[in-house]
Amino acid sequence: MIARRTVLGLTAAALATPAFARQGVPVTPPKDWIDPKTGHRIVRLSEEGGSKNLYFHQHGYTPQGDKLAITTPSGIALVDLKTFKLSPVPNTKGADLLFFPRGSRRLYYSLTAPGEGLPADRPKTIYALDIDSGKTKVVGQLAQGQIASVSADESLLLGVVTYGGKPLQPNTADDRKRFGQAEYAANGPDGKPLSFAKAKGVRMTERFETPTPMEIFTLDLKTGERKVVHASDKWLGHAQFSPTDPTLVMFCHEGPWHRVDRIWTIRTDGSGLTKIHTRTMNFEIAGHEFFSADGKWIWYDLQTPRGQVFWIAGHELATGRKLYRRVEQNEWSVHYNVAADGKLFAGDGGDADMVAHAPDGKWLYVFRPETIRDAATQFYTDDLITVDKMASERLVDMSAHDYRLEPNLSFTPDQKWIVFTSNMHGQNHVYAVEVDKRGA
Repeated sequence: MIARRTVLGLTAAALATPAFARQGVPVTPPKDWIDPKTGHRIVRLSEEGGSKNLYFHQHGYTPQGDKLAITTPSGIALVDLKTFKLSPVPNTKGADLLFFPRGSRRLYYSLTAPGEGLPADRPKTIYALDIDSGKTKVVGQLAQGQIASVSADESLLLGVVTYGGKPLQPNTADDRKRFGQAEYAANGPDGKPLSFAKAKGVRMTERFETPTPMEIFTLDLKTGERKVVHASDKWLGHAQFSPTDPTLVMFCHEGPWHRVDRIWTIRTDGSGLTKIHTRTMNFEIAGHEFFSADGKWIWYDLQTPRGQVFWIAGHELATGRKLYRRVEQNEWSVHYNVAADGKLFAGDGGDADMVAHAPDGKWLYVFRPETIRDAATQFYTDDLITVDKMASERLVDMSAHDYRLEPNLSFTPDQKWIVFTSNMHGQNHVYAVEVDKRGA
């Protein structure tokens, strides 16, 4: 049975090779195949083009690990991770999928009121759906802003609001549908159009240099009380609750990464504002931060300096200990993630126009940490930065993927699969790649 699926999968993959995709040849995305360059099995989870999974640090899985929530053009859908069967969630067309909490099977989503202006500036209703009983209830209302996370004890929602904000770049609905963001455009000093990555940098600098009032706030799920956690006229983003500590919030000072000390934590009562990483050299950058599943570590992309030396860096919250794990230029990724046991990492690669300028970086990787120790050296201390390296393995050939769409990868709770979104076959679809090769 496995051999038959492999043969059929290779045939489907051959019909949908990067060459065909680049030439614009219409193809039907394969459903189940073996990547001919890596030997790993890939399964398409979505049925409709235009589908996507959640942002890389948002939690889309049930606590039992049996279901995954994704967004499709028809609404939210649940993927059975044993059978890969897709079940639509009724009455969710146009809804914004938010997350599953770590401890319940209540799926959260929001609906934005119709009207003019940006969706973030319009009122929202937040719903929670018990996926087993099918019962839905309204759990919150927002006059403005967006919900980003839920506390570990499911008592608070975490949100971010901008007052008087403007989009980084005017965009069409098609841009959002295809790439999940604006199709950035800007001209260089010579008047010629810049590439997507460079144009995005220009727009981010403009936003960074424009003071705009913002707030990070909580919404009590029992009382509806709204409390401001942190307010600033600096650009705030990436707000997320610790997966285990219901009072700990991480957020970032957004902007050009080489100009900001980006990563911060704070308590829900506004106390304990703490900077997690301080830059030590010109053009050092750190960002795209996320918690480990046990809440003990914060992991992030670190470059010392930008575009030259690449690390998956860790900060241990209890001790402040730093752990830097080296990745090579071609292995740098738009986003990294970590499995539930904290021992397996993954990255989604990047194209040559992005910060690493990797000549062969369009791959999805799994990383296994390897400790670096000199047997002749007896003295070791946790007071200093611990330097390890990552042994990498390629999982998916992403050469036909357009990285204006971020793959936003995540491990399934059983660590057997990595879920990601890709346009490698034309339309956006959600896929899962098996971490281990069959027969290995």
